Amino acid sequence: MTPHETATREERDTIGMLAVPAEAVFGIQTQRAVQLYPLAGQGRFSDYPALLTAMLHVKAAAAQVNVETGALDPAMGAALQAAAQDLLAAPRPEAFPVHAVHGGGGISFNMNLNEVLANLANRAGFGAAYGSYAPIHPNDHPNLNHSTADCLSTACHIAARHAFAGLATEVEGLAADLDRLGAEWAPLRKLARTCLQDAVDIGFAEYLGGVSATLRFHLDRARRDADALREVSMGGTIIGRAEDCDPAFFARILPVLNDHLAAAGLPADLVRTGNLFAASQAHDRLLALGATLDQLARMLIRFAKDLRLMASGPHGGLSELRLPAMQPGSSAIPGKVNPTLPEFMVQCGMIAVGHGAAMAMTQDHGEMDYNPWEAVVIVSLLDMIAVLDSGIATLRRNCVQGMRPDIARNQDNATSLLPSLIRLKQLKGYSYSAQVAKDAAGDLDLVRRKLAEAEGR
Repeated sequence: MTPHETATREERDTIGMLAVPAEAVFGIQTQRAVQLYPLAGQGRFSDYPALLTAMLHVKAAAAQVNVETGALDPAMGAALQAAAQDLLAAPRPEAFPVHAVHGGGGISFNMNLNEVLANLANRAGFGAAYGSYAPIHPNDHPNLNHSTADCLSTACHIAARHAFAGLATEVEGLAADLDRLGAEWAPLRKLARTCLQDAVDIGFAEYLGGVSATLRFHLDRARRDADALREVSMGGTIIGRAEDCDPAFFARILPVLNDHLAAAGLPADLVRTGNLFAASQAHDRLLALGATLDQLARMLIRFAKDLRLMASGPHGGLSELRLPAMQPGSSAIPGKVNPTLPEFMVQCGMIAVGHGAAMAMTQDHGEMDYNPWEAVVIVSLLDMIAVLDSGIATLRRNCVQGMRPDIARNQDNATSLLPSLIRLKQLKGYSYSAQVAKDAAGDLDLVRRKLAEAEGR
């Protein structure tokens, strides 16, 4: 063996023989996936720790139940549980190298984990070498009484709920920031616009309050969607057939899994979905959360563009807001500062919408009894949540919390031509104010004098 060669071991599966790195914790099915689906800069299983963690909890709970029901030797079950707990306590990213969207069905996710658990359990519990798969075999024991379909689907629901909780905190935080600024700026009026033309004057509290209310509307919907993910298909092995697992396992797995989740500080209220076949045919609950987050992303794009527009200038734009200067805005123009924080949020929102589109496409391409695209669903959803969380967090802390209104500019705008004519209309009627507008021909001083007369000033 040359210095550049890696020691290997030979393993066999139903396809044939294949060399696996000698000290790899995974096995032949994982190695096939690595060779078949090159990463090319894309994410791998280990890049989605929420999903991996959720699957480990499912596997640990399954091993416990299989021992309790007599389906699994206690020593083997204890070794599998210990291996799962070790991975939860000390993640090993190198052990989970498969492409996050390897072929349909998510089988490489499941077999990668089964092989790692079998190898770790055999070595620690029985002194066996990696790749021996005795006494514990990846397909027979870590996978006992369940399959990729119900294990992965259940883990996807657990992972999405966990990831969404962090995003929900950021969305609520942004809404609270806007409410606080609205209260601070309450006395200040600003010019509202329709179709990008001057309209009426409103309070900053009214504009910011409208944004925060919309954020909370989408957040409330998303929370309901996330709560619906407590319904899982564990026990609906293969295409939803409960008879493919032991009845004792079917009855016991969710209470035990909830115990494992509670011990880890995760939501522990899982219940079995009402129709296991429906859960196999489509991933509607995950898609519902994705659709709501898609709307949230689009709303955040609009808000970030509003900030960008209201801060435009400093002399040729609206200049109603002063955003914190966080970095130079031009490599060629001295003193230029761009609204890069809102622009970051816009870009994060665009990427999130793209993930949402990928999720939605999976609904169109499932066939009959099974929708095999759940890897696309969960990877896109977790990426969507992560990019929105990142965008909101930096927009809040580096922009919104430090932005300030230009008081003089807003006071001048709020008493400009059209707001003054609106107030005159309220006092003297539409016809009178329309004639004043015609006579004034854009002369703001004349309109202001007529308004002062109407107000008795």
